[in-house]
Amino acid sequence: MAGGVSGVGAGSSAQRKQSTNTEAQKQQAVQDAINASVSRMKEDEGKTSYLGEGRIDKVKAKVAEEMETFMKENPNATPEEIKAKAEESASKNETNAGFEKMRDDNFFKKLMSRRKELIRDMWG
Repeated sequence: MAGGVSGVGAGSSAQRKQSTNTEAQKQQAVQDAINASVSRMKEDEGKTSYLGEGRIDKVKAKVAEEMETFMKENPNATPEEIKAKAEESASKNETNAGFEKMRDDNFFKKLMSRRKELIRDMWG
């Protein structure tokens, strides 16, 4: 009878190990999507389309936050579903960061142009 009890216990620990492994796979899927997104963004370094470390870090944080929420809301999601959602989130946040950069670059371009205009008017 004791053998039957330990057989049941062994089965439940095997289930826990599989559950933990699945959780690790889910986390790995999210991390892979974030790493792929970061490497794409860093390819532009030296170009005007490069977002900069600060924006890249913001994108990583937003994706991680969105994925944490998604995994809490969908605890039975497969690693493939999680990876797809992480890639979607990374793409969305990367695009938003690109628009933010364009907006900021345009603002500073106009600001510097206005500064030069004022200096010309002031000093002739």
